[in-house]
Amino acid sequence: MDIKKQILETAKKIKGKIILPESFDIRILKAASMLVRDAIASVVLPTNNLEEVKSMAQDAGIDLTGIEIIPIDRSLLDDTKVKFFVDARMKKKVSEQDALELLKNPLYFSMMYLKSGNCDACVGGAVYDTADVLRAAIYVIGTQEGIKMISSYFLMIPPENHPIIKEPIMFADCAVNPEPQALGLQNIAIAAVANYKKIFPGKTVNVAMLSFSTKGSAKNKMLSKVIEATQLTKEYFQGDSSVNVDGELQFDASIVPHVGKRKAPNSPVAGNANILIFPDLNAGNISYKVAERVGGFQALGPILQGLSLPVSDLSRGSSAEDIYLISAIMLLNKR
Repeated sequence: MDIKKQILETAKKIKGKIILPESFDIRILKAASMLVRDAIASVVLPTNNLEEVKSMAQDAGIDLTGIEIIPIDRSLLDDTKVKFFVDARMKKKVSEQDALELLKNPLYFSMMYLKSGNCDACVGGAVYDTADVLRAAIYVIGTQEGIKMISSYFLMIPPENHPIIKEPIMFADCAVNPEPQALGLQNIAIAAVANYKKIFPGKTVNVAMLSFSTKGSAKNKMLSKVIEATQLTKEYFQGDSSVNVDGELQFDASIVPHVGKRKAPNSPVAGNANILIFPDLNAGNISYKVAERVGGFQALGPILQGLSLPVSDLSRGSSAEDIYLISAIMLLNKR
């Protein structure tokens, strides 16, 4: 079974429900129809204009049968959760009225719908930018206990017959943190490992902490945070035989077996990495886009890590199929 089918079949067994805030976008409507058609998940679409959604779908030939289309109405939300949200906003000098107005926004409403326990995941970002999605998620959903940093990952699915990479590989962080320091990189790696294990239970996890140097091949103060982060992450996973961590490693030493063997012969990760932790946002964001646009990989994400409930921040370049697959992954992340 190929990886996409595996993800979809596993998600189908969970019988979850997804809310898609951007019901005003054709890609979202197509993805919603696909999810319901294939019985991958139940789908909720919030809207302030039901007729507009129906008209858009009809013009595009999209079947909305079986999709739950709901009004953006505060009565559908948990009053206790709403009060907690409003009180928290008021502590930040936001008026009660302005806080309640936020919940009329499809993104904030959808996050609160998730927070209210009415669904299992929220998938947005096809139209809203990362800052909007992240802000709404932090304000409404909140962070996971013990997590100091919200980050993201992309699940990168290689094209058929790729000469080097045969299975999906995780890139982190490619969307949220511009310049994480050593503890931040450790936090990103820990969250990525947890999510990888949810998606691929039973597989050995090989984490490469990336840089422009492999095992001291270059000397520069820029490398110190990657070296420190590698040590911190190794210490965190000490005793877990299912997780290998190594660094600092160059990209080619991480994923190309013969290069890894030559540059880091004693490394349990070199040449076999399935999670790549990038040293900063420049490196991560550029790399995933190069892999996607030039290398032919399907980039699924960014999926946010560190929140108390599953939320995805889609790339605004996402296709309907990307949204369909990311929605399935979100259900796996809730396990």
